[in-house]
This record gives sequence, C-alpha cells and structure tokens, in this order.
Amino acid sequence: MIVLDEVTKIFPGAREPAVDRVSFQVTEGNICVFVGPSGCGKTTILRMINRLEEPTDGDIYIKGERVKDKHVNADELRREIGYVIQQVGLLPHQTVEQNVALVPRLLKWPADKIRSRVAELLQMVGLDPQEISHKYPYQLSGGMMQRVGVARALAADPPIMLMDEPFGAVDPIVRERLQDEFLRLQKELKKTICFVTHDINEAIKMGDHIVILAAGKLIQHGTPREILTAPANDFVKDLIGENKEIKLLELTRAAELVKPQAELPPALSSNGCCVQSIDPVQRALEIMLKENSDTVGVRDGDELIGAISWAAIKEYINAINANI
Repeated sequence: MIVLDEVTKIFPGAREPAVDRVSFQVTEGNICVFVGPSGCGKTTILRMINRLEEPTDGDIYIKGERVKDKHVNADELRREIGYVIQQVGLLPHQTVEQNVALVPRLLKWPADKIRSRVAELLQMVGLDPQEISHKYPYQLSGGMMQRVGVARALAADPPIMLMDEPFGAVDPIVRERLQDEFLRLQKELKKTICFVTHDINEAIKMGDHIVILAAGKLIQHGTPREILTAPANDFVKDLIGENKEIKLLELTRAAELVKPQAELPPALSSNGCCVQSIDPVQRALEIMLKENSDTVGVRDGDELIGAISWAAIKEYINAINANI
C-alpha cells in the first residue's frame, strides 16, 4: 500500500539528513507505528508521505504510484489521506459539525450527505451528535477534541490515515481510552495507518508493524512480537526497557489462552471478574491482582465462553522466556 525506497530528506542548511536512506513498506489495512526519540525523523516521514515535504532523494509509492510523478496532484493525494495531529488542529471559529465536514465540503458533497456523515462519525468515535455538533473547540475537553480530530480525518472515508502523536496531549487515563476506542474502530474500518509516537508501549499496543528510528536512520522494523523477542541492538533493548514479558502479554489476546466454559468454577459467571476475548491478557492479569482471584472469565460480547487462569498465564510466560 505504502512503500518507501531509500528515502532521504536533507533540510536546507542542515549538516545531517533528517531522514537517511529509509526503506520499508506498510501493508494495506495495517497500523504501522514509527517510534523513536525526538528528532529521529518520524514526523518528517509522515509529512513526505502526503507531500507536505518532498524527499531529497529516493521514492515513495502509494498504491503502486510514485507520489512525486508529475501526474500525481498533491492536493488530490492529500484528500485521499486523513491526517490527525497531537494539537488536533480544529478550526477555533467553526463548530464541531463544520470542522468534521471540512473535507466533504471541499469535495462538494450534497448538504444532506454531509450532515448524515458527520452524525455517523461522531457516533462512531463515541460522541453524541445532538449534544456536540453545535459546540466550538474551546467548549470541549482534550479527549473530546481528539475524538473530533479523528472523526474529521475519517470524514471522506480515506483509505490511508496519518496520525502524528494523536493521543499525546491528554492524560494517561484518557489516552488509554482513546487508544482502545481507536483499535475498536480499526477492527471495523481496516484503514492503512501510519502512526507516530515516542512511546514504545503505545507502539506495541497500537501497531501491527513497528518502525524504530534514530537520528534519521532505520534501526529495526518488524511486528511488535519480533521487536520484543529479537531486538536488533542495545538501542532497541534500551527503548523496550524492562518487563518484556508484561509487554508481550499486552500483545496476546484473551482468546488465545481461554479455557472452555465447561472448566469454569461455578461462581465465576456471577463474580464480575471478566474480560472480552479481544482484550489483552495483561488486562486479565491486572483484574486477577485487583480482585485477588486466580481466574478471570472471558466473554465474547455478552456470552461467557471460558476463563483464563493464573497457571495458564505463568505457563505462557515460561514458554516465551524459553524461546527468547
């Protein structure tokens, strides 16, 4: 879907490249997370993908087309790409409805289609259109503004989304909720997403694929599990930090360790200690510790399908350590 081939960016007057011969590809329908310290080239790569910056050398392809070819119009390209930034970028003198409708208006959609799309998107990101459509950005909380920013990026149903530290400006609790909400949306929408963060834990949680950068260079790329179990060098090891096993449990869904309902303790269905099948095993472990329980139920929607035990988690961690 998106391919970078030996891409380099040198800004005028700079002694070193901001991006130095970087090559990787983003698979259609996946979230690819760029992670690394400030100044490593993450945002520059994002801006080159939608031609807010032009590469000094190398090529970027989207759907097989080289984006710098003369027949590729930059404005039309950007309309096919949703863009979400940390500062949200909502227009302060326009209502929520007007902000979300920005691109559809540029595309000259009919007014009734725009209204319907805005209402649909606000509901999709967990906001009530009747309560919020008429409000202005200054009347919203940080988390609500981020949700509106995501809705605006989705307005014209773009196949690609670029997200630059989209949840970085909110407190940790709201951030986790926004992450969970967006992953739920992505499961339904299956967009191709490039996501920038400086937080390796967010990268592990959000990414199907992770690209690690430092000083403009590509250090390692792979699935979160590949990064965690086979770090390329000491830089990656330091970036990952400690508690590798816990991070791996964040990648593992409850459905992978569930035991069938026939093996459940009789009281489990009524004690409220449950997770959803798509939740990470780490969440099940947190509930066990909080509730002083060695078993957590697993639901698929409203149906109780089985349970995860502390013994099963311990066995899984031991197997991971044996293979690292």
